[in-house]
Amino acid sequence: MLPWRHIRAFDILASMINIKNTLWYTIIGGIFLIPFIPFIVAGSMYFPFITGKGFTFRIIVEIIFGLYVWLACIAPEYRPKMSWVTKAVGLFALATLVADLFGANVYKSLWSNYERMEGFVLIAHLVLYYITASSVLTRQWWNRFLNTSIVASVIMSLYGIMQISGKLTINQGGVRVDGTFGNASYLAIYLVFHIFLCLYFWAERNQVNWKKWTYGLIAVLELVILYYTATRGAILGLLGGLVLTAIILAIKEKEDLHMRKIAYGTLAVLVLGTLGFFAIRNTSFVQKSPVLARFATLSPAEIKTQGRYFVWPMAMKGFLEKPILGWGQENFNFVFNKNYDPRMYAQEQWFDRTHNVVLDWLIAGGLVGFLSYASLYVVLLYFIWKKRENDELSLAQKSLLTGMIGAYIFHNMFVFDNLISYILFFSVLGYVHTVRRTNTPQVGGVYPKTFSEVTNMYVIGPIVAIAVVGAVYFVNVPAIEANTTLITALSQQQQAGGIEKNLTLFKQAFGYNSFGSSEILEQLFQLSAQVVSSPQVPQTVKQEFYTLTREKIEQKILQTPNDARYRVFAGSFYNRAGSIDPTNYDLAINELTKALELSPKKQSIYFELGATYISKGNTAKALELFKQAYDLEPASTESKIIYAVGGVYAKNSDIVKAMFSQIDPSVIISDNRFLNAYASIRDIQSVITILNARIAKDPTNLQYKLSLASAYAEIGQKQTAVEILRDIIKQEPSFKEQGEMYIKQLGY
Repeated sequence: MLPWRHIRAFDILASMINIKNTLWYTIIGGIFLIPFIPFIVAGSMYFPFITGKGFTFRIIVEIIFGLYVWLACIAPEYRPKMSWVTKAVGLFALATLVADLFGANVYKSLWSNYERMEGFVLIAHLVLYYITASSVLTRQWWNRFLNTSIVASVIMSLYGIMQISGKLTINQGGVRVDGTFGNASYLAIYLVFHIFLCLYFWAERNQVNWKKWTYGLIAVLELVILYYTATRGAILGLLGGLVLTAIILAIKEKEDLHMRKIAYGTLAVLVLGTLGFFAIRNTSFVQKSPVLARFATLSPAEIKTQGRYFVWPMAMKGFLEKPILGWGQENFNFVFNKNYDPRMYAQEQWFDRTHNVVLDWLIAGGLVGFLSYASLYVVLLYFIWKKRENDELSLAQKSLLTGMIGAYIFHNMFVFDNLISYILFFSVLGYVHTVRRTNTPQVGGVYPKTFSEVTNMYVIGPIVAIAVVGAVYFVNVPAIEANTTLITALSQQQQAGGIEKNLTLFKQAFGYNSFGSSEILEQLFQLSAQVVSSPQVPQTVKQEFYTLTREKIEQKILQTPNDARYRVFAGSFYNRAGSIDPTNYDLAINELTKALELSPKKQSIYFELGATYISKGNTAKALELFKQAYDLEPASTESKIIYAVGGVYAKNSDIVKAMFSQIDPSVIISDNRFLNAYASIRDIQSVITILNARIAKDPTNLQYKLSLASAYAEIGQKQTAVEILRDIIKQEPSFKEQGEMYIKQLGY
């Protein structure tokens, strides 16, 4: 009979074998859940198309990586195998971390926000995902994983068909299909990856015919959905990637003549199709198509109207200012504000991306960050084309992987990555690492030492369990709680507690101290601005909202004193809180003046600062600021209007006359800013003129007539006011009681 200690050792060994199998299957299960993350839309969360996917990916990766660490300790064969792909991934992560730590806003660089869910936290999770998947999955399992992803993409395409048919809502609005991404561009690059994956497996050596047909039909289906996304960068990227694939095959394929004929045929179809489109692009058929018309309008003139035309030069200035390590991730807003081009008056006022992958990484990480990012592509292509004996990849497969990378790069030259495109790219990195890694044995991976069964069972296992629970909680739970609380706080006044309940929920959301605090603050700004200016809200409640908002504003500005965005929000809020305390106007002027120092060419800041001076009664200073905004870009219609309004407040007839000559008269009649300005300076005759013009266009509008009656009464023409009131009563009998009361007040 064996001694007890030997029996105990066998029991531990058997347990470790069971644990090893359980760990492996659990990790595989977690990895195979990842292709279905795109379907997650967290309707109860802020930014539902982003946050639900982001938190799910983070939690899955944290769990499977923790389990993988335990598995690698038990089974050395699963430890990471080194390759140049792995080295490039590590170098990229390290360079990004260093750039982020020296960035303009370190906290945001590391954690990002709800809108993007990126930052170094995402990069770290992508690296952990890469290490886990590339170490656990063999080529056969990678093929199963990628085919699972293709199955998921088929479901997504069917969802797109339902959107096209009108049975499901297009979340982005309009006609551009967006699936469950909430963004047509995100869906488009997702489809591009999977179209190439279908073609990749179609081109596999000795592929059976039914599978070839299946992959081909899926590719066609997804090509149709891609067309309906109307995403020019992705579609042109796909076409360019196919051209690149076909050229490589046409030049290098010497043995498979059938594949070479396909390559030539593909080139011919793409070239003739492109020439044919240019020949008919001005026809009514093309112009009436929402998708084709987007391509037909591509021209240098259209490019000059896009944000990219202005943003890219700003980005280059920002790169030249910090060329080595850049500004850190998520910090393009500093560059955008500092180098703002006034010609962007009709564009988005707060760009946080350059919409170009090269410039994005030059800003985020300088030359160091960009070169580390570019090395991923260089090493990937090297590994794909590296010569090997008994090469398992066909020339067509190598060409298609190259075309996929080319399409991905082209697409990213006009937009930016998102979580799902990042996952797909790192999956390709892991796949190529596994398939093309050197045949040199690495049984123990990068660290061959083994641990005893007792150490694995009673030391490493518990440590991993604690680490996983801690990571899942601290990385995700507070931010998720803050996010869902914010959504509740943004709902209409709570039935149980009125607007005070909303305030309590905002306090609760801030209490989680998550990376979402900035967006919580921005929403509090907007709600508080409504509350402090509402006559229905009690003064005590206004004061509570004001106190909380001011406290959080001051904290935020102390944390990021050089961010013009929050100084503008602060100035705007203080301006609207002037009714609570007139000294708030001085606070507004202080914040907006500093914002102008940080962004000296942004007209909207001049407008807000000028409005504050009007509230203080300093119309001369307001007019001066409005003139500066107008001079920055005289073509801006908004600048003309506000400069003219400033002229009205300052009673400067020369400026009013000069601006009115440049403004459509219908705008002067319809824009309430003119009406309010004339009313404020007691120019009632101009108020009457505007109201009469409005009534001439809309004779049934009772509010216009009531305002006109009030204006006539104010200048002493009571008889005219009474006649207007009687006309309103005749037009709307329900107004009789109220109208007769007004008439009685006028002495009739």
